[in-house]
Amino acid sequence: MTTKTTVSVAELITRLATDPIFPTVEELFAFSDLTRMEETEVRENWMTIPEDRRHQVVEELTQASESELSLHLGRLLRVALNDESSRIRALAISGLWEEIDESLIGPLVDKLYNDPAEEVRAAAASMLGAYVLAGELDEIEPAQAMRVEEALLSILHSEVEPLTVQCRALESLAYSGEMGVRQLIEDAYYSPYEEMRVSALEAMARSADIRWREAAQAELISPEAAMRAAAARAVGELENRNALPDIFDLLADEEKDVRLAAIFALGRLGGKDAVEVLTAAATSEDPEEAAAAEDALEDTLFFGGENDIPLFDETDVEWDETEDDEW
Repeated sequence: MTTKTTVSVAELITRLATDPIFPTVEELFAFSDLTRMEETEVRENWMTIPEDRRHQVVEELTQASESELSLHLGRLLRVALNDESSRIRALAISGLWEEIDESLIGPLVDKLYNDPAEEVRAAAASMLGAYVLAGELDEIEPAQAMRVEEALLSILHSEVEPLTVQCRALESLAYSGEMGVRQLIEDAYYSPYEEMRVSALEAMARSADIRWREAAQAELISPEAAMRAAAARAVGELENRNALPDIFDLLADEEKDVRLAAIFALGRLGGKDAVEVLTAAATSEDPEEAAAAEDALEDTLFFGGENDIPLFDETDVEWDETEDDEW
């Protein structure tokens, strides 16, 4: 599928502003790979388009970009980043997942600190996790990575920031190799708030720290569905094959989100039994569970095989609490 259409950017904007018939997804591809001149044209006329249509444009294009890799929405989403609507700003931030560009750090940090909408600040906190990871992989300048981590840390320690934003900040910080992250995750795990405890499990999954395996496994039998689902994802990401029997049990969980998380975990854990169970799950009458099982079967080709390369140093299990100085 081509990402260029015969519709010009100017024509598309006019149609979105005035034509009662909404353009096709293919016609919206005119917003892909904008030139600087086209970006200026969109920026100057974006607000002439009704809000619901602006939202639909961003939503349909970001969804299409997940399968249509030739779509390049960076310049369009930079325009939408400053939309008057908070839901559009949040959606634009989420859509920037493929744009790991240092020039976006400033705008994202600004949104994290200053946007009046909680959903936008939460989206910015979540998106900045990609930059924490990029810093760990030496894909961005160390000073920029430090700027991101300091911003997220200040949000996590804020006494006035809503819990949801702090949860997204913790999950993003989990990608950091800083020793103090362990203590942040532990503090969150013992939080009185379930939402923060769930985020602690999500952070464990992202930390690549096998010292969290036992804690994650213990939560597979939590009375709270959100905790069981997060724990299953963590068990999978941390490749805790000792938890396979518990994961198999979760396939019969009453909550769909938990079943889906268990299917994901089996894809990461792999093995003959997991493949057999996933093959059966792929014939489920529930289309979402069947699709998840198909994806998990593909994952077993890369994770959990007898000849796979271990992602973790299984000998690195001692936890010296003196290493965890306050960050």
